[in-house]
Parts: sequence; structure tokens; C-alpha cells
Amino acid sequence: MSIQNAHTKIVIIFLAASFLVGCGRDPQRAKAKYLASGQNFLNQKKYGDATVEFRNAIRMDPRSAEAYYQLAQAEIGQQNWKAGFADLEKAIELDPARLDARLERARLYVAAREFLQVEQEANEILQRDPKNADAYELIGGARVGEGKPEEALQAFSKVAELRPNDANCFRNLAMVEVKLRRFPDAEEHLKRASAIDPKSAQVTIDLATFYRQQGRFDESEKTLEAGVQRNPDALDIYLAWANFLSERGKTTEMEGVLDNLRNRVKSPDAAIAIGDFYLRKDALDKALAEYIRGLSVSAKNLDLEKRILGVYLTSNQIEKAAELDGKIMKQVPSDTFAEVLHGRVLLAQGKKQEAIIALQGTVKNAPNSADAHYYLGLAYWQNGNLGQADGELKEALKVAPGMPPVLRSLVELSVAQNRPSEAQSYAQELVEKNPTDVNARLLLGSAFLRQAQNRKAEEQFAAAERLAPNQASVHLSLGQLHLANKNWAQAEKEFEAATQLAPADTTMLAAYTSFLASRQQLAKAEDAAQQFVNANPNVAQGHVVLGGLKYSTKDSEAARLEFEKAIQLDPQNILGYVQLAVLYRREGQMDAAIGQYQKALGLQPRSALLLTLLGNMYLEKDELDEAGKYFAKALEADANYAPANANLAWVHAQQGKDLDVALGLAQKAKSLNPDDSAISDVLGWVMYKKGNYSGAIPLHRDCVKKTPDSAQYHYHLGLDLIAAGQKEPGSEQLQAALKMNKLRAADQEQAKHALAQEN
Repeated sequence: MSIQNAHTKIVIIFLAASFLVGCGRDPQRAKAKYLASGQNFLNQKKYGDATVEFRNAIRMDPRSAEAYYQLAQAEIGQQNWKAGFADLEKAIELDPARLDARLERARLYVAAREFLQVEQEANEILQRDPKNADAYELIGGARVGEGKPEEALQAFSKVAELRPNDANCFRNLAMVEVKLRRFPDAEEHLKRASAIDPKSAQVTIDLATFYRQQGRFDESEKTLEAGVQRNPDALDIYLAWANFLSERGKTTEMEGVLDNLRNRVKSPDAAIAIGDFYLRKDALDKALAEYIRGLSVSAKNLDLEKRILGVYLTSNQIEKAAELDGKIMKQVPSDTFAEVLHGRVLLAQGKKQEAIIALQGTVKNAPNSADAHYYLGLAYWQNGNLGQADGELKEALKVAPGMPPVLRSLVELSVAQNRPSEAQSYAQELVEKNPTDVNARLLLGSAFLRQAQNRKAEEQFAAAERLAPNQASVHLSLGQLHLANKNWAQAEKEFEAATQLAPADTTMLAAYTSFLASRQQLAKAEDAAQQFVNANPNVAQGHVVLGGLKYSTKDSEAARLEFEKAIQLDPQNILGYVQLAVLYRREGQMDAAIGQYQKALGLQPRSALLLTLLGNMYLEKDELDEAGKYFAKALEADANYAPANANLAWVHAQQGKDLDVALGLAQKAKSLNPDDSAISDVLGWVMYKKGNYSGAIPLHRDCVKKTPDSAQYHYHLGLDLIAAGQKEPGSEQLQAALKMNKLRAADQEQAKHALAQEN
């Protein structure tokens, strides 16, 4: 602390003490001053300072409902929901007729989706004030949340009756009418809202969105254009217009709208808004340029510097990110978002444990920061801790309900954990909150597709295509739909369109070449991958794709060179190491394969997948103890990883020990992946080992039915049947297994021995 700062603090303390002495004889007067000061801070959004003042007011008068109510406002402003709720409870306890406190408490119930409590609170308010429009509005919101649109419509209609000049109540009516598919009524309500408040950015955007969802694109664009003319300083309308043009493929017109915004609103806020727009479009260079332009308007603007750091991280400019991170941390060492960025820098530097520790500290100090929970969740995920990742992402969603990046990550994590119905639920919420978000539509469609609900998937993909006909990922999703429907020609057409729209995107390339390979068009697939690599020689993933195709054509040397090139270009490319391991395994170089898996594991030491793959290698070497160690580590990383559960059960069964534990592991794996034949086989094998032949037979019979060319499944079913006294069918199964000549040596001997005993 500098001498000057120390003197300043002494003066402040002296003045505060003098103030208290002066007011000590009149607590009510002191309370009033604290309340006035706190309200002033509240108006300036200086919530921490406001909190101090309101607490001082409570100290002067512990029974002041007003002080508790205002303190709640300050706590809620800081996203301290629990503290704010407790303060509201106290205010209501002190003054049960305090309707503003009851309304605020009901709004917290809405955020927590506790709709029964919302209605109870709103009805309590209406008993005291039958014409309270806010209470009816809360009831309407609760009914929407409960999926009762007709009842919601009644409540919102009452609001419109009580507040006929409130544009927002007509927006709510329109929202419900859309849910009820009463589109003409919805349009009339939105037009009424626009007439009431023609300068409202939100009303303008809502009406344009409505037209867009109806496929009335000209009317949508005209609405946005008129909105800008009525309110030329409204950033949100410009951005909505630019987004509309972007998704219609009108890039030149989009840039024109953004130029108009730059020229009209010369502020750091405009630069941030435009930069954020480019960031959402993955146009990182343009986003960075916009943020830097903002610094010319507002030098040393911390919000702009934080965003620049974020772009450096996203674009993998780690050294620049680390340099700027050091500068920002010196400026604001206790700033929550700066701490989050610091954690992200550590993660980008490969310091995963340090990143987790740093972000854990941020979450502890700022438990109501959705960003802190979100990035801690991503850090856990990158480290292979899927269970902890899931927990943190859900905490982020509690803090910020409906936050799009969190919902998207929860969809993807649910998919990774083989929970398609949960993925669908999050994706559905994302679409409901962002109906014109193309990527949300694609996520929901993919969730439906994973559950074989192809018609519902088609509806979402079609909606996405209407919104953004020139977006590569839309055509990728359509290709996957046609593939699921076995419409090969249309699938190929869509995959090819995706690669043409995004010629430098390896995701599109991988999907297209994978499809071609599956249709035995290996030469065409390899040619497409080679063209990509020629055009993009420094893109590591392109070499991985090409190497995979070389592997498929059994050109092992060429495949090895491509995988090694990918690793040379990007030493963090886990897939490169894994593909090399697969190659070495096929060539019988087991130790070399293990070495590559170990390198991949060094990048993700808690990856349940990598740990399981390593365990599998030792399983193939018949080193059961070592295999078991890796499967156990995989379960430490993710207790719900089905393959690790099944494989550890297999190890126990093969060793003939801990069969009860093995049974529990196998049953859990089966519950997680009920349709996986390999897992059913393990469960049946454990049952066989425990002498439960009647339980094993249907499992192994189902395996044989699904995969009739598996010698192991025939072998296991044969042993089950013979042990159960069904000697003839059992012998037939064993003979079928031996005829395939695919059994391991030890299994071959046991099958022959069993047959010899029966003969």
C-alpha cells in the first residue's frame, strides 16, 4: 500500500467515525442517510458499495423492511441469489404487506423454475391488490413454464386489460399465441406492441423474428430496416439485421449494416457489440480488428482488452494471450472475469491441473459467476473428469438459466456420456430460448437423430436450412439424416455441398470422406482428402483424415507418415497419436502402440476413453493385472463410463475372482449401454462364471443373433448351453465357433475340451 493510499484510508475512517458520532443520537436520521447513499450506489450499479450502505442502515434499524428490501436489490445485482432471497424473506417477515418484496421473491422463483411457489406468491399479492398487473404477468410466465399456454394466455390477457399501453404485455401474448400456432393473432399482438412503442429494439426484433420463422424474409428485413430508421442508435437492431443478412448469405449487405453502425455509434460499446457479432460467426480476425478499433476510441478499456485476450485464446495465439493476461491480472487481480481468463490461459498452456485449481479458487470466491462454473466445467472436461464437468456446467446453468454456451456444452457432454434424452432436453430449451439460432436447431435435430426419431430430426434440420441455406453445418446434418434413412445419393449430395461451402473445414472433409469410404468409394475419398491436404498443408487434422484413408487401403507406410506429419504440425493432436497406436496394433507392434497411447494420455491424463484403450492393449497381451489397473483408473475418472465397467468386469471374470464385484460392474455397464452386444457378452460371461447359466443363455443368444460372425459369441453360448444340460445345441455352437478359426488359442483349447467331453 502506498503512503498516499494509507493516508486516504485514515481520512475515510476518520470521516466515517465523525459521521457516526454526529448521527449516533438519531438512528432514524442515520438510517435515512445510509439508505439514500445506498440507493445512489444502486442507481450507479455499484452493488458492493450499496450493500455496505444498506447493511449500515439495518444496523441503525434492524426492523427496517425498506433496508432489507434494498439490500436484496444490491445482492441480486451481484447475482448473490441466496443472500438476496434471504433478505426478501426478512423484508416480508417485517412487513407482510410489502408487495414489491413479494414480487421480487416471485421473480426469483421464476428463475429457479419453482412455478408452484410463483403462483402462490402471485395469488397472495392479488388478494391484497386484485388489480396488480405484475402478479398476473408472473402467473402467465409460470403457466408458460408449466406448459399450459391457454392458461398463460388468460393471465397475460388480464395484464393487457390492466396495462393497455404496455408493449411488453402484448409481446407476451404473441409468444403464447406462437406456441398455440395461432400465427395471425401473434402477428397482431406484435404489431400492437410496435405501435405502442415504435422505438423499442426488442419489439422490432421480435416482429422481425416472427416473420423470419414464418419464411416471410422480405417483411423481416423491412421491419429491421424500419427499426433502425426509427431508432438509429439501437445497437441490437443493427446486429439483428446484420445477423439476418449473414444467414441469408448476403455478406456485402451485412458489412454495410455494420459500417453504418460504426459510423453512427462511435463508442466502445459499439466496438464490443460488433466484435462479439463477428466472434459468434467465428470470424476471429474481424472480431480482433474490431476490438482493437475500439481501443482507439477508448484506450485501455478493460472490457475490450479482456475480449482481445479471449480471441487470442480461441485462435490459439497462446504467447500473446499469456502476455496480455499478465498485464490484465496486474491491473485487476481480483476481477472475476479476469481470473476466469487466467484459468483459460493456463488451460491453453497445457497446465490443466493449475487451471483447475485456479478456477476452483474463482468459483469459491465468486460462486455466482456463471462464467467461472462454465470454464471450470470445461477444464474438468478437457482433463477427462466428465462427472465433475457435468456438475459444474449444471451449476453454471443454475446461476444463469438459459445461458446458450452452457446449454450447448451440456448437450455435447450428454452425448459424450451416452445420455441422448438428456441432450434432447437441453437442446429443446436452447431452441425455445433462441428459435432463430441455426446451431441450436442442428443440436436438437442431432439429439433426435441419435434416438432414431428421424422425422423430428428432419423438422429441425429443415428449419435450420430455411434460416441459413448456405451454412455448411446445415448440409452436414442433412447428409447425416439421409444417411440414417439410407438415402445414399441424397446423403452424398449434402456431404459434398458441405465441403464446397466450407472447403477448409476438416469436420466437413471427415464426414464426406467417411461416407465415401462406407460406400466403398475409397479412391474418391482419398482423392478428396489429398486435394484438401494439398490446399491446406499445415492443417494437422487434414493429414489425420488422409492417414485414416491410407490405413483403410492397407497402405500402412503412407498412413504412418500422415499421422506423424499431423503430430509434427500439432503436438497436441490426440487423434494423431491414437491413429498411430491403432496402426501399430494392426501390425502387431503392441509395445509401440502402447507408447502412442501413453503419449495421448499425457495430454489427457484423466481421459476414461484413453485409459480404457490402454487397458485393452494390456488385455490383448494377456496382462490382466495391468489391464485391470487402467480400467480402474478409467472408472476413477468417470464412474459411468460403460466400456471401463464392462472391461474391468471381464478382467475379474477371467481371473475368477471378485465375481460379485464383476457382476455389479457388468450390470452397470448394461444399464448404461443396453444395446451394446459386447457389454451383453461380458454380463453373460460373468453369469456363466457364477453358474447362472439360465441368465447367461438369453444374453449370449442375443449377441449371436445380432453378430452371427463372432466366434466368441458362439463359443460363449455353446458353453452356456452345455453347462445348462443342452448338449446338442451347445455342441453346435462350439463347432460353429471353431469353424470360424477366430478364437484365441486358450479359448480354442477349452472349446475342443468341452466338445471332447460331450463325445
